[in-house]
Amino acid sequence: MKHHVLVLDDEADVRNAVRLQLKDSRFDVLEAENAQQAADLLRDNAVSIDVIICDVRMPGMSGVEAVAGFQRDYPTTPVIVLTGFPDVGLAVDFMKKKDVVDYLIKPVEKAKLIAAVELAAQRRKLFG
Repeated sequence: MKHHVLVLDDEADVRNAVRLQLKDSRFDVLEAENAQQAADLLRDNAVSIDVIICDVRMPGMSGVEAVAGFQRDYPTTPVIVLTGFPDVGLAVDFMKKKDVVDYLIKPVEKAKLIAAVELAAQRRKLFG
């Protein structure tokens, strides 16, 4: 069974790296470069998006605001935060939120990314 992952990051290189890391596994990746594109993709594909991977620092709407919106509008879709700017306080705040299942630091190792996405997808299947 294929799982659908939405990657929200303003950097095309990061989105491409995540897509390439997940391509040999059982995940289809949809990409968004900003929160509006992500919202459009979620609205059009809400039943098929199993996991959201979201950057923190982006122009326009920040990842913190985007995650809050995802949790409000898509409460059964787990979120993985992926950031190049680790912040322990922010990580703790995110992990307290029920749908933020992991906080990963860029660049993330392929095995760690796949494990996090698989766990999140299983959570969606169990609790979604």
